[in-house]
Amino acid sequence: MKIICLIDSLNSGGSQLQMVNLACGLKERGHHVEFLVYHPKLIFFREQLSSVSIYLHMLEKKKFGYLKVLWKVCSIYRNGNFDGVISFLDGPNALALIAKLLIFSRVKVVVSERRNYLSDSPSTKLFVLRLIYFFAHKVVANSTSHGNWLRSRAWLRNKTLVIPNGYNTEKMPTYINPKHSSMRVRLLVVARINPVKNAFRLMLALIEFCKNGGGDISISWAGRQEQDTNSLQERRALDQLLMHNPQIADQWNWLDERKDIPGLLEDCDALVHVSLCEGQSNAICEAFWAGRPVIASNVCDHPILVEDGVRGLLCDPLSSKSICSALNRFASMSHNERRNLGLNARIYAEKNLTLSRMVSNYEALLK
Repeated sequence: MKIICLIDSLNSGGSQLQMVNLACGLKERGHHVEFLVYHPKLIFFREQLSSVSIYLHMLEKKKFGYLKVLWKVCSIYRNGNFDGVISFLDGPNALALIAKLLIFSRVKVVVSERRNYLSDSPSTKLFVLRLIYFFAHKVVANSTSHGNWLRSRAWLRNKTLVIPNGYNTEKMPTYINPKHSSMRVRLLVVARINPVKNAFRLMLALIEFCKNGGGDISISWAGRQEQDTNSLQERRALDQLLMHNPQIADQWNWLDERKDIPGLLEDCDALVHVSLCEGQSNAICEAFWAGRPVIASNVCDHPILVEDGVRGLLCDPLSSKSICSALNRFASMSHNERRNLGLNARIYAEKNLTLSRMVSNYEALLK
């Protein structure tokens, strides 16, 4: 088959990672795959596509505007003679379907929402987008909770299915024991810095944990700083909180955007992911592959992924006390208890989160 994958950019986001994984997986199975982005300056994953010789169309939205980008997409459809289109995220989903309708193309368009309905705010734009999903071949969610919500729309009931994230097992080593040998419990967060990821309440929980003599732990945060107003305000509030609580100065570490996530997972005891809402979190899935338990918010698909006491611990993301309680629970566990949670996590990943499974599911849709 001849397939084109459409997304906004190649930045370091989870959606971009999954689409690059999918494109590489389809290419390895002998399909002709091309990639299209319209924010070409964000190229975190470009080398990965180049390594398997996937051709990359780079359009410049700032230069052309959406209408000219749409015209370019129509031209690529018309001249490329593609069998299928796979698009991720709202903007690319809209472009993929509108281009199909404008040129009366018979190409199969599979659109994927990488969000959760809890993050939605009332929006005419979103409502219209989901109306035109009627013209998609299939609509994919990567989380059960969001898939069920999409199916509650009558015109999407028989179009929607759930395909979990997938990872190349050869690139996902497992670490039975943390690399470090200190007595300090080392926790890792892998997330961009914005209010949805809930750093402020996590920092409050760490402060409370230390005040109550909960033990010696540290939290390291790896992820890019979002540049929207709310995210920058959140970072200023976090820096102020750190300044007024010097007792945690050596227990909270900003690592910025990193490419060595496997090494960071090897050196930690658990991942912390207390976001307010989520699709299927890449950070959690990658932690599972590394054999690391996860302290997660009790929202969306996290109860299914983590299962309190099975592959990690759950907490209320709106309560710093609940997050602190989860930190206490984990810190008080024995080495063997933590190790068993991590082994359960790895077993879950091997069963449910393989790239082969994800590629086969998309391949079946387009065939």
